Amino acid sequence: MTRIKNVMTAGAASLTLALIVSGCSAGGGGGAKPSVDNSKGAAATGALPNTAWTSADYAAVKDGGTLTLAVDQLPDNWNTLQADGANVSGAEIVDPTTGGPVRTTVDGGWEVNPDYATEVKLVSENPQVVEVKLNPKAVWEDGTPITYKDFEATVKAASGANKAYQLASSNVYQDIASVTKEDTDQNFKITFKNKNADWPAILGGSTAGQATASILPAAVAADPKAFNEGYKAKPLPSDGPYKVSTVDTNGKVVTLVPNPKWWGEKPKLAKIIMKVVSRDALAQAYANKEIDAVSVGTNKDNYDTAKKRADGAIQQSGGLTWNHVTMNGSKGPLADAKVRQAVARALDRNTISASRLSPIGAPVTSQGSYIYMPGQKGYQDNATPVIGYDPAAAGKLLDEAGYAKGSDGIRTKDGKPLTLAYTLDANNPVSEQIFKQIQANLKAVGITLKNNTVPSDKFFSDYVLKSNFEMTGFAWSGTPFPISSTESIFYPADGGQNFTGITDQKLGDLWAKANAELDPAKRIELANEIDKTIFAYTPVIPLTPTPNTYGVSKGLVNYGAAQFQSIDWTKVGWKA
Repeated sequence: MTRIKNVMTAGAASLTLALIVSGCSAGGGGGAKPSVDNSKGAAATGALPNTAWTSADYAAVKDGGTLTLAVDQLPDNWNTLQADGANVSGAEIVDPTTGGPVRTTVDGGWEVNPDYATEVKLVSENPQVVEVKLNPKAVWEDGTPITYKDFEATVKAASGANKAYQLASSNVYQDIASVTKEDTDQNFKITFKNKNADWPAILGGSTAGQATASILPAAVAADPKAFNEGYKAKPLPSDGPYKVSTVDTNGKVVTLVPNPKWWGEKPKLAKIIMKVVSRDALAQAYANKEIDAVSVGTNKDNYDTAKKRADGAIQQSGGLTWNHVTMNGSKGPLADAKVRQAVARALDRNTISASRLSPIGAPVTSQGSYIYMPGQKGYQDNATPVIGYDPAAAGKLLDEAGYAKGSDGIRTKDGKPLTLAYTLDANNPVSEQIFKQIQANLKAVGITLKNNTVPSDKFFSDYVLKSNFEMTGFAWSGTPFPISSTESIFYPADGGQNFTGITDQKLGDLWAKANAELDPAKRIELANEIDKTIFAYTPVIPLTPTPNTYGVSKGLVNYGAAQFQSIDWTKVGWKA
């Protein structure tokens, strides 16, 4: 699943991919550097490690201690499979309390998680069948064994077949025909009616610190009311090394303690505290030693403040978040693909990226793919050949679209100037900075860009989600399984996350082929064909990939900046 982030709050925006606003935490200040050669971008960004945290063996971690972390908000729903539960903060809070048969590796691949399963394998490709053998010691927080019945009920609930379930996403689940018991209640097979190569995603393949429940207790999953409403105010039963001990809704603090029913290695920490800290106070809270780690996004002030902590260190890894300009192609001048491509050609994406990445000491590059992140297997720069910075080419495209350049430099058609509006959230320094850069770039080719600033609390609900804009910007936060999760952003035209209102009908068949292709190399080929097809009609202009940049207290191990790797919460703690 992909989540939305708001650059204003965190650094970029994400939905079921994951929405993020480009604002407060995402960016901040810093003068733009000269444009860089994007042909070197993938290599430069790929130079960041996939995992940058300090690693330590279990025996080298001290027993006991408290880890205090910050989150943006308490969960609106503790069930992360439910629509209101699909946000980054909720996933961060429940991560130590959940797990699954699969975990994500350093490079974005997957492996069997021995705490939850003794075997997970694809045993047939036609039909697609996955065999799972659960660890017989695995139990819920009350001691009830975890069995095939829990997976069967979860798959039925999340498939989308019963519209009473308010789902965050039905991806993968909707392609499953059945979950059937084998010789014991812990051994079962998942049979697919439609092939889906991203099947590990539903078995626990979450990225670092952002778990989505891979399984629900059967009693919860079998009842739409329990699924939708039963866990608005209370946590789901734990099946991880920690459990939620208390939820202080007034102080906005969640306390986690070791789960006494946990069957694996005893977790090292005695307590984990997750507390809500406002974005504008986040870096200072870390500097004041009120929290033990902080994600600074691309906010230069946060970065500089975090660097000042004497007993801390900055960690930086590759990331999964990318910000962009989304264009509403359903009406107005942007309904013309040539105008959209002219806008894209006019933007000096590398200078925009430099203004966001240089101040935090990150390699400067621009996002060159809609699907893969720099440093991720399969990534190639499909953007530069189509939308690389070229004001002369932008001018030619506008000429072809019928917009003539007057003596005053303004483009007009039928006597009307080419004027566009950019919707951005209020009080968001990053959004404002990016807007000004785009405005200046477009003015150079004869396009007037007006500022349409809206209340930050209405930005997504009243504007982005309703496609109530001409141009806008936020960020998407992705997953280690980016092909299927990206589909909803671009196909179909009326898809839940396709805010552009347009598509290319070829994408439906291409995505069906890619999702069903189980050969990794062929799947990458199909993904890049999808990528090139999208660039050909340019509904979205990718701008900047955001690395994970953390301030981390010295001595904290097995936690921090990581692009893909799942956190092993039994090993998180303080170095002995």
